[in-house]
Order: sequence, then C-alpha cells, then structure tokens
Amino acid sequence: MAQDLAARPDNQHSYYSFFRTLKPAIDQTVPEPSEFLTPEALSARAAALEQSFESDMRRVAEVSELLFGVDTAAYGARCAAVFSRWEAEGGGPALTAMVMQATQYFELDIESAPVQAAFIAAMLAEIPNDLQYHGNEHYRKVLFHTIRLVAAHNQAPDGQSAIEKDDIALLLAAACIHDLGHEGGDNAREGVYTPGMMEQRAFDLARPYLLGVGLDAESVGQIETLVFCTDITFFAGDNSPCVRMKKIYKHVFYGDNDEDVSIMMMGKLRRYEDNPKLVLMAMLLHEADVGTSAGLSYERTKTETISFLAERNIMKAGPKTVLAFLRDQLGETMFTAAGKRLFGPVMAQVIEQAEEDIAAGRETF
Repeated sequence: MAQDLAARPDNQHSYYSFFRTLKPAIDQTVPEPSEFLTPEALSARAAALEQSFESDMRRVAEVSELLFGVDTAAYGARCAAVFSRWEAEGGGPALTAMVMQATQYFELDIESAPVQAAFIAAMLAEIPNDLQYHGNEHYRKVLFHTIRLVAAHNQAPDGQSAIEKDDIALLLAAACIHDLGHEGGDNAREGVYTPGMMEQRAFDLARPYLLGVGLDAESVGQIETLVFCTDITFFAGDNSPCVRMKKIYKHVFYGDNDEDVSIMMMGKLRRYEDNPKLVLMAMLLHEADVGTSAGLSYERTKTETISFLAERNIMKAGPKTVLAFLRDQLGETMFTAAGKRLFGPVMAQVIEQAEEDIAAGRETF
C-alpha cells in the first residue's frame, strides 16, 4: 500500500490536496506572538515541504513494514538502524509524509478537521529547530513511534478498545507539536518548577492553527491535555503531569487504588475523568516520547542521553544517568501492551548493560 502510494510522482494526485486545502489557514491565521513561529516562516516551510513531499513519501514507504507490519519482533534494533541511517542522510523524512502514510494506512478521512489538524501540526513542527535533543529529529522520532504504537495496539488491543480514526488523527497532531518551539532546558525558572510550562507554550503556538482548520473546541482541548502530560521533568516528582497521568492510567486499566487519583484530575487533567480512551492515548504518546531513549538499543540510549544533557550544558552523561531515568522516571517498564511489545525487551537489556558499566567503574559515556 505505502509503496504504491509513494510511487506516483504527479503532484495533481489527491494526496497532495492538503497543501492546497491548508493554504488559507496558513495565510490567514494570526499566530501567538513568537520569534519562532511567524506567518512568513510557516508559509516558506509549507512551500519547501510540498517540494520535498514526493521524496519524503518514498523514504517513509521504504520502512512501511517496520511502521505498519504485524511483526513487531526486533523493533528496537530495526528502528535504531533506520534512525541512524536517516541521521547519516542529514535527517529523517518530513512529518507531513509520515502523517500522509498513516492517513492512508488507517484509512482516515483527509478532508476531516482532525486529519487536517494533524497535517498542519506536522507543518508547524517542521519549522527548523536545531536544538541538540528537542529539535525536529526528536519530533520525527516521536511521530514514528506514535504511528507504530497505534498500529500495534489496533492489531492486538489486548482487551482494550481500538483507537478510532478521529482519535488517531488527534494523537498524530499531539505527537507533532508536543515540543513545538522548545527552547532547551526544563520547566524550572530560577529554581521554581512550573508544571507543563514549555508543553503549554508548544500547544499555545499551535492552537490558532488547530482552530483555523475547523477543529472543534473539545478536540483542541484533548490535544492540549495530551501535550501537557508529556512533561516528565526529572525532579518534579508527583507534581509532574506525566507522573500523574501514569497513576491515572494504572487506576483505570490496572485497577490500582493505592492513591486517590480523583484529586489528580484537576485543571487540564480533568479531561481524563470518565474518559479512558484519552488516558490510553496519553500513555501511548508518552511511550512514543521516551521510546528512543529507553527501548531501541543501549547505543541509542547513550546517544540520546548525551544529547539531552548537552542541551542543558551538562557534559557528564553516564550509566548512572540512564538508570536514574529508566528506574526513577519510567519505573523500568512501559505500561501499554503495545509499548511492552515494542520497547520492553530492549529496555530490560539497556538496564542490564548500564548496570554492567557501573560495575566496571564507568562514570561517563
């Protein structure tokens, strides 16, 4: 399917239509004041994406079996190899092509507002951001894992409901913009932690465009909550939206009643109340966000850890940092059945290899 789609080079085909359809929203939407996101920057990027679209489609099609196939064995090693190849080529295929391949595979309605929101989110997230970790390559990796997780979940939902088509589109949009315009650092300023500060800023940048393509307020709010809960600030503890989301997930899907999660469902997290579907979507996005660092290979984990800390001017990434992340932040596990299948086996290996490095006296990578 994906190979056939990418083999048609004529830009009059219907799968190019979203560039024309979204042009009014790109030209007419007034963005939040920002040096990063300006109408001129978005218009120029949209034009460049249309020019590279056919090439990007072919590059995604080359890995369609990894992205959509039923066989999830050795996903970590295979995906790590793909990401390494893309890096050697100067970067991965654009988010717009990934969204289009997902639209075709999941048989989404390209004319629907949720799908158009996913496409404009993909365009926004292709505005250049050269941060060492939280830049465009990170957005591409997260979207790739999001698509793979949704496909794996829907192929074997493990007693849960499949993700429905409009919800898939909302999840794609959230994956694209979850770190939009990231400025580096974390959500603390002068020692004061503000939950979801940069995640909220990312959403606020995208909001006018989501509304501009006709997405309804409830769906826009769901994207806000999904993005907000990707805040996994190390030192935040239970104040982290991501940590709270995980506790809500365990209550909803594991029957964990150790804590009263009702007091956690406040503010933006109130949207999780009586909405297990949104809780599942949030967990899938979180696992996509951390998957490259946690569950592809030890070499990839080291590379991602070095980049993450270097972005903060910390040059002491080592195996202890890896263990702190995997144990203290992630609890040594993924939570969804799809996440366990894709990332779980390698995650256990990464922990073992980090422990071996510590035992051998290694301090830094």
